[in-house]
Amino acid sequence: MNNEFPPQDNNKNDSELETFLKSYPLPEKYMDKGKLALELKKVVNSLHEKDAQQNNFNNLNAIRKFVENLRNKYTKDKSDGNKKWAREYYLLHMIIGSSGMKTTEFDFPGEDSIEKFLRLRKLL
Repeated sequence: MNNEFPPQDNNKNDSELETFLKSYPLPEKYMDKGKLALELKKVVNSLHEKDAQQNNFNNLNAIRKFVENLRNKYTKDKSDGNKKWAREYYLLHMIIGSSGMKTTEFDFPGEDSIEKFLRLRKLL
């Protein structure tokens, strides 16, 4: 028996997740993060909707600047062979709407975390 209120339609949630993962396939080792990724995509969409309602680009510009900083910071140079490219991170592709990309990492570490950025941005 499902005691959630309001009652959840698990079939709808499952099909929504399946559809999302077709556009944004997760690396096998991160398949358990599908629901989190979908939740964060909904946050991105709600931020864009908020911009549209307020007739501004505040969230879009903040996302662009954050992504640009990540791309600048996560570039390989010859002195650091272990450093990952920004393009290897799943949430980077998801936040900019780049679907179907092959990635090896889920999110950036620490202060560079896209999840953290989106959750904080949502509170504004």
